[in-house]
Amino acid sequence: MFCAISGEPPKVPVVSRKSGLIYEQRLINKYINDNGKDPVTGDALELDDLIEIKSNPKTAVPRPPQHSSIPSLLTSLQNEYDAIILETFTLKKHYDNLRQELAHALYANDASARVIARLLNERDQAREALASIQGTIGAGPSSSKAAHDVEMTDSAPAGNGASNAAAGNGLSTEVVEIIDATAQRLSSQRKAKSKRKAPEGYATQSSVASFAETQKLPSMHHAKPAGVSCLALSADGNVLVTGGNDKNVQVYDRKEDKVLATLKGHTKRITRVAVSGASDAPIGSEAASDEAALPSYVVSASEDGKVKVWTPTGATGAKAQAYAVAHTGSPHQGEVTGLDVHPSGALFGSAGRDGTLSLRSLDDGSELLRVDAGLGDAYESFAFHPDGQLAATGTAQGAIRIWDIKTGQNVSTLQTELSGPVTALHFSENGYYLAAASDQAKAVEVWDLRKLTAAGKMTVEEEGKGGVSAVRFDPSLQFLAVATDSVTVYANKSWAQLARMEGTANLTGLDWDHRDGSIVVSSLDRTVRTFGVSA
Repeated sequence: MFCAISGEPPKVPVVSRKSGLIYEQRLINKYINDNGKDPVTGDALELDDLIEIKSNPKTAVPRPPQHSSIPSLLTSLQNEYDAIILETFTLKKHYDNLRQELAHALYANDASARVIARLLNERDQAREALASIQGTIGAGPSSSKAAHDVEMTDSAPAGNGASNAAAGNGLSTEVVEIIDATAQRLSSQRKAKSKRKAPEGYATQSSVASFAETQKLPSMHHAKPAGVSCLALSADGNVLVTGGNDKNVQVYDRKEDKVLATLKGHTKRITRVAVSGASDAPIGSEAASDEAALPSYVVSASEDGKVKVWTPTGATGAKAQAYAVAHTGSPHQGEVTGLDVHPSGALFGSAGRDGTLSLRSLDDGSELLRVDAGLGDAYESFAFHPDGQLAATGTAQGAIRIWDIKTGQNVSTLQTELSGPVTALHFSENGYYLAAASDQAKAVEVWDLRKLTAAGKMTVEEEGKGGVSAVRFDPSLQFLAVATDSVTVYANKSWAQLARMEGTANLTGLDWDHRDGSIVVSSLDRTVRTFGVSA
């Protein structure tokens, strides 16, 4: 006898009067209570219709068929194992789906954060533009509290009457007038220059390919520690200013081939030097006399955190010192990594690894503006725009920040693809392009400031671990020179390589001679070399 429901021998068998089927009493009673009908025939069935069958109690209940043999047992175990594996696979698939959903949610959150940051930046730029328009038409700011957000900023200390840009203050009216007048004058000069060609004898794309070493100045600075760390040329090209690892600055008369002055006072390596009057000098300019026309100011920056301004003394003679220190400033807490003289010749700017910018008067050294934007940057380079209204800083994170020097506001940020800090910056003479490089990569990026996009990227194909130490546009807007372990010259706009001057190593500085387009470079071997067309 087998139960019509379970298919197994019943322990307490009962038979239905209506259908004659045998059931396990426990199962059929439950089914009738729940449904009130026969589970097989579907007819109405009550408990009274069931008759208990009196079976022999000594009869052993047979084993279930699946437990009656070893193959059946193995099959049962295999089925159970397969069920466990299938459940594990299902759980793993569900886990992968959850991970994918979480990754998508994180990506969406990151994209939202970038969009919010971009919108906040556009909002700030729009507010600056509105403030500029209001200042032009004489309208005052809105008195509505809902018109702008209120942000709490820490006020940075200002010395010597400096303005705090972080608090919304900029340069004084007198300095702004000097900057605007300089920009207007240089813009007019630049338009006039664009209508005339480079002077006769100036380098051309065909002649630059034949550049060779025309002058070599060995044994510059002391031998311990050895090396020329930076250089700058005067407007007429006659005066060369170099900074050294020996903590000294040298002023050299290229026409007379002699050292005019060795300027001492810094306590650590010289990082940058600059001279006044070089930015607005026309190409092809010559000194009026046979003697070198000394720059009005020489500025030097050092790892000791000091910036010194030197002025001519008017002294002559073999032992006379042609320059003396005019004033010394400590604009940064730490190394000064960027330095440039403003085109007006009235002020200079510097940047440091402490994340601050400083504009100071060349005349008396007073701080005119200090910018501490709190962006968490460490600056590695600094350069003024040719018009003098903007400045650029290169950060240790590979970004370029453009600043409005009149207000101290960060008006734009360019993110480079250089694999390292931006340690070299230079604007083209017309102000359209900005070249940037890193001393940790043999690559140069050129940015079009009209579109705020990268206009070109060049890679210097040469051996060696060092990167680019200096980049420089020539004043005729024909070339871009790059210093690594060699000097590479590229054509402006097309960025095609025109020439490479080898035989040099560990170059640290580079500049163009405005008179003939020759290139002057310094290196760690205490040598300053000039490359040009051989006579």
